[in-house]
Amino acid sequence: MLTPLRKGSEYHHGDLGHAAIRAARNLVDREGWNALGIRRVAEVAGVTPAALYRHFENLEQLRGEVSLQVRIELGDFIRARRERVKTSRSKATNAILRFEALGEGYVDFARRHPRLFEVAFLHCDEKPISEFSDLAWELLQESIQELWECGLLDKKVKDAAPMFAWSSVHGLAVLVAQRALLQRDQDLVLRQIMDGVQRSFAPNSGRSR
Repeated sequence: MLTPLRKGSEYHHGDLGHAAIRAARNLVDREGWNALGIRRVAEVAGVTPAALYRHFENLEQLRGEVSLQVRIELGDFIRARRERVKTSRSKATNAILRFEALGEGYVDFARRHPRLFEVAFLHCDEKPISEFSDLAWELLQESIQELWECGLLDKKVKDAAPMFAWSSVHGLAVLVAQRALLQRDQDLVLRQIMDGVQRSFAPNSGRSR
């Protein structure tokens, strides 16, 4: 059994692997990607570095787990935003509102957690041990399908629509996370991007509410 080295540690005789990922995630959220190291995470988790190496082969593997954890959080965050959308009698309006909620949630996550957003899609040399999850992408594809079923998506752009929408909103989210865009301008720019994306899907697919 591993014994915590100090009080207030992240590890409390539970699953050290998950505790280490949580500790690493919180460390990145506070100090950024460059602060992540085996010794530092071990200190925060309250165990020895040797204990961590029983769960992770090297730092890159731990980084892969942190990146995966953040993608899961991002997916959960935008799903919650979509689920808060008030439904209307119009299926088309509902599809547009739910689609827009995903984009708004995506940018809001980058605004609230800029350091975490930065690492969500970083390439790591080692694949994570945990099962891969890409909930955010799945939610976007579901939303695109809703638009299609409501006649708000041109057949010619259906296949390219998810990547076009994601790359458009992701570009803004990166600017927001890097504080390259004034906060007072962020909502307006997001509105312009979402409108532009929807207009590209079909001539009459803009905000019709």
